[in-house]
Amino acid sequence: MKRDSSFPRAVSPARRASRAPQALRQELLEAVVDEAPIALALIDAQGRIVLDNQEYKKLIADLGAREPAHLILETALPSWRAAILEPGFPGFRGRELRIDRPGAVGGAAALRWLSCSLLPVRRGAPEKSCLLLAVNDVSNLHRGQEKMRLAVLHAHLADEEHADVLRESLSAALFRLEGPLNLMKSAAGFLRHADPAVSSALDSALAEGHKRLEELRQLIPPERREAFTSVNLNEVLHGVLDVSTPRLLKNGITVSWRPAAILPAITGRPMQLHALFKALVDNAIDALSARGCKTRELRLATRVLENDVQVFVDDCGPGVPAELRLKAFEPFFTTWAGRHLGTGLSRALEIACEHGGAISLADAPGGGCRACVELPAGHKERLEE
Repeated sequence: MKRDSSFPRAVSPARRASRAPQALRQELLEAVVDEAPIALALIDAQGRIVLDNQEYKKLIADLGAREPAHLILETALPSWRAAILEPGFPGFRGRELRIDRPGAVGGAAALRWLSCSLLPVRRGAPEKSCLLLAVNDVSNLHRGQEKMRLAVLHAHLADEEHADVLRESLSAALFRLEGPLNLMKSAAGFLRHADPAVSSALDSALAEGHKRLEELRQLIPPERREAFTSVNLNEVLHGVLDVSTPRLLKNGITVSWRPAAILPAITGRPMQLHALFKALVDNAIDALSARGCKTRELRLATRVLENDVQVFVDDCGPGVPAELRLKAFEPFFTTWAGRHLGTGLSRALEIACEHGGAISLADAPGGGCRACVELPAGHKERLEE
């Protein structure tokens, strides 16, 4: 337990107790605070921690933060420094926060769910006021809930992947069949005057062909349209990594995870965003699984840039040549012959555009490919616009 030297010790108003009992009470108070099962920190008007306990010190290692109280308050109440000086500030109780620990992926160290309460402590003048922060780690409860949620997500993405494969296969077949039909249409027009009988036969064949194509098009599974809601991209990326873990382990790929500790929510469709980032992670896994790739590391990071949220998906693979970086987003274009139909990136770009964002490819720091996704952190009205 530590105490700033400027923080006064409690003294009985009547000063009837001797100094020895006062010291005893002080030691008893400090022992009780130190043994409290929750983290406690007293923050003064300058933002200094003038009092804390052992549980609070554990948060320093658990959260990887120099001063956990500042990280928690910036997440829960960005205006906390001004709130200390507000006479009528009521504080809050039982506010739950999700904290992503940079550099940790999966397991107990990756995430912390904290139930926080903030109580004002008035000591006369506003500049002498403090805030008492109480933090209770409720991670175990949320991990059970998260495990159930990820199981549902895994099943949903698996179903969507099967539907995507069917959509891609049928779309590719339609795309390739329409080419010969267009040639037949041109030939029929050319023969309309030279050989009307052959032209009429071609017209009949074309009509039948287009009819069959339309029947085939009706077999394409419709896409699920979700409602827009508030989405945390750190949470989306955690879900994608969880679903991709078997492939990552199979190919000996390590993951470096650098999330922004304070990430504003975006307005979007959760399952579509999962599909977007899974397509990027799948591409990175393919690149890292190529023969001759010695270093196999997938690097993910999130950050805030003005009014946008940026997500970086980096790999150490062969990279994408500059002349192919735009072509890579065209439907049915792929450099992995026989392994993909080439619609993953085009679908990812479509989802990003639906959310008012964009995707770009570049060289990753240290070599390989970087996929950068930028999505607006605004409201639904901005996306509709």
